[in-house]
Parts: sequence; C-alpha cells; structure tokens
Amino acid sequence: MSKPLKVFITYAHKDTDAKDELITRLAVLKINGLISHWHDNEILPGDKWRDAIFGNLADSDMLLYLTSACSLASENCNKELAAALKKEIRVIPIILESCDWQEHPLAEFEVLPHKGLPINEWTSDSKGWQNVVDGIRKTISHIQSPASEQGQNVRLAERIFERGNFLMMLRQFNRAIEAYSDVLDLNPHSAAAYTSRGLAYFGNDEFDKAIDDCTEALKLDSAFTFAYNNRGLAYVGEGAFDDALADFTKAIALNPDLAAAYSNRGGAYRKKGDLTVAIQDCNTAIALKPNYPEVYNNLGVAYDDRGEVDNAIANYSQAIALKPDYAAYYNRGSAYTDKGEISLAIKDFNETIALNPDFAEAYHGRGNAYYKIRDFNRAFQDYNTAISLKRDCADAYCGRGNAYHEKGESELAIADYNKAIALKPNYAEAYNNRGIAYLLKGDFRLAIADYDEAIRLRPDFVDAQRNRAVAWQRLLASRQ
Repeated sequence: MSKPLKVFITYAHKDTDAKDELITRLAVLKINGLISHWHDNEILPGDKWRDAIFGNLADSDMLLYLTSACSLASENCNKELAAALKKEIRVIPIILESCDWQEHPLAEFEVLPHKGLPINEWTSDSKGWQNVVDGIRKTISHIQSPASEQGQNVRLAERIFERGNFLMMLRQFNRAIEAYSDVLDLNPHSAAAYTSRGLAYFGNDEFDKAIDDCTEALKLDSAFTFAYNNRGLAYVGEGAFDDALADFTKAIALNPDLAAAYSNRGGAYRKKGDLTVAIQDCNTAIALKPNYPEVYNNLGVAYDDRGEVDNAIANYSQAIALKPDYAAYYNRGSAYTDKGEISLAIKDFNETIALNPDFAEAYHGRGNAYYKIRDFNRAFQDYNTAISLKRDCADAYCGRGNAYHEKGESELAIADYNKAIALKPNYAEAYNNRGIAYLLKGDFRLAIADYDEAIRLRPDFVDAQRNRAVAWQRLLASRQ
C-alpha cells in the first residue's frame, strides 16, 4: 500500500469553520491511510510559527487552498501558495464563496467543487463538500497509481507550467521563460507552453521570440485562440499593426466573447490612428467584461490621443478603482500633466513608482511635471534616473534637453536632443526643440533644417511652422 499523501491546508483565519468542516470531511480518507493533513492550528507552544508552517509545507504532497475573498487578500495564504509552487506541490483550490479567484493565480488550477461552483451556492453544503472529497480522492488515486515515465513527465510538466503562470502574475518574466522552457523539454508538443512562453517574451520586449513561439503553438493547434491573441500583442510591439489586427480578429472569430482580444485590437487600431474604431472595440470589451481594468486603461489612452483628457482621466480612474496598477497611474499622471493639474500628476507618478520602482517612464513623466512648474533640479533628478534605468529612453533625453535649454545650457540641450533623435529618428518634437536651441545660438540654417524635418514628420505641427517662419525672418535680417 502506498504511504499516505501529506496534505497542507491553507486558509484565512476568518474561514476557520470551513477548515474544520474540511478536516471532518477528510476523516475517512485519513482513516483509510490515504492522507495525513497539517494546518497552522497544529503549531505547538514554543514552535517558531514561520519555520513550522514552511517546514511542513515543504514536506507536503498537496496544498488545499480554501478560497474566499479573505484568503485571496491574505499575504500569508499567498506566500504559502508561492512556496508550494516553488516546491512543485500539487495545488487544489476549494472555492468557498463567490470571489475574484478567476483573476488570481489560482485560476490556472483545476478547482473544486466541480466547475468552481462555490460551496455556499450548492443546494446543500453537504453536497458541495462531498464533491470536494470525491475530487480529492480521485486526485489521490491518480497520484498513487502506477504510471509510465511519460505519464510522470506529463504531471511534472503540469506542475512546472502552473509555476510559470504564477511567475507571470508576479511579472518575473525571465523565471517564467525558464519554467515554460522546462515544460517544453518534458513535452515538446505543448501548444499552451509555447503560447505562454511567447507572452513572457512579450513581457521582456523580445517580440521576435514571442512571435516565433506563438507561431509554433499555432502549428500544433491552429485553433488556439490565445496564441493568436498573444502573437497579436507581439506584432503590436514590433509595430506590425496590420498583422496584429489580423491575429486579434482571428481570435475574436474563434471566441467572440474574448474581451481581451477586443481590448487588444482596440489598442492596435489606436496605434494606427483609427481612434473611433479603437473606442468601439474597447466598449465591446467592457460590455463583455465590465470589471476588466486593462480595457478601461486602453480606452483612456484612446480618448487621450483624441484630446478628450477628461474622458481619459475618468477611464484611467475606473481602471485604478478596479485594480491599482502602475500603467493606469502613469497614464493618468500624464493626462493630469497635460491638463495642468501638476500636484495630482506628481501624486500619480509617485504611486506608479511605488508600484514599479524600475519603470523608467514614470520618472520621465514626473520629470515633465516638475519641468512644468519650473522645478528644474527635481526634473533633472528624474530625467537622470529614467536614463539610468533605460538607456534608450528617447523621451527622457528630450525632456532633459528641454530643462538644459531653460537653464541656458544650449550645448548640453543640443547634445540631449541629438541623443533623442538618434534613438528615435521620427521624433518631431525633438527636431523642433533642437531647432529652438539652434535659433537661440544664431545658427539659423540649422534651425530651419530641424523645423523642416519636424514638419515633414508632422505636417500639422503648428509650433514648428511658426518657429520656421521666425528663423527665416532672422536669417534674412542677418543678411541686411
């Protein structure tokens, strides 16, 4: 007979009654020698509670995560989940009540009761709990049954895949790539692993690799909706917007209810400048999934691009209310800067940096806000930090160039504009600003050449047109 599997129970203390009920329901499995179980009430006086918890977790075969709004919000519960994934312990979420578990890393696991119907929504709690016990018994049988090496590899691959998904939620893209690569070593025909690794590569801005992985997934499964969606994201990253639109449209054809594909297609349309269609797609995504924070952020950006700053701010605020995220704070901070509400902008950039201290664009954005109120010392600090974090941040070089210009340091300003243009050759604002620096130095021809390039890149660039007229006037006057 196989030795009992050790079961570790994770729960929020508010759910102690549910934990006690689960233990009662597991009694027959324990009597029959199929399991033993452990939970934090078994910590003895004098034990170091952290060592006791994680020591017992490390020895466990299975983690039962009693899932409720309280446990999802519990730092300790989620630390125990992370430790279980690191040790490749099998995880079974047990859904106690309606809560946001489908937006949590637990969504990647097969849950109990059947189809995730919460225990408190069964016609009787007893039926719900018995469904849980039946599912656990089936899992134990599967784990303990003799299996071929191939079958063991499949189960190991499943565990590593789950760990990769958890790492993605933590935005640890390099570690997620390693996990998915390990899955593919064990199971080279896993379309899901290729697709997920592609998304991790996208998170690292490795767009070519992301496209290759998603394409490989589609060779294995030509109807894999998420492979089309994720490849579309990578195409957007590369600026191949037509290819991206084709992939998002294919994903929608395969799954007309996939809100993410509408949201992402809206983002691609926005990048192409088709803001009306972008807004329509985002609104469709919201109709399908009203509590989808990312789509409100995308919709805010579309309104921002259309010059509707108040609508943009309203949507960023809705995104933040649903899920405080650095991207929405950053975008709202930029909108507040455009609106001239600098104290609100700085507050949002501070929140962005608190959530993601390595996000160079947030320092650049806060630098712009300080620049607007002529606090050049703080602006310089933020531009320098942005550049140290991201050496190819053209916007930060341009912003720092503007600050140097305001301080009368034309040569340093021009050097920064040169760097910005080298990094971003179609940067109309940098050409216009360098033209201003040349104009103040009296280099009228160089100024006119920069204004010409700015207008070529942006034919409706009114400031560049006005500046070019002034430069011609001064050049002609210098010849008299």
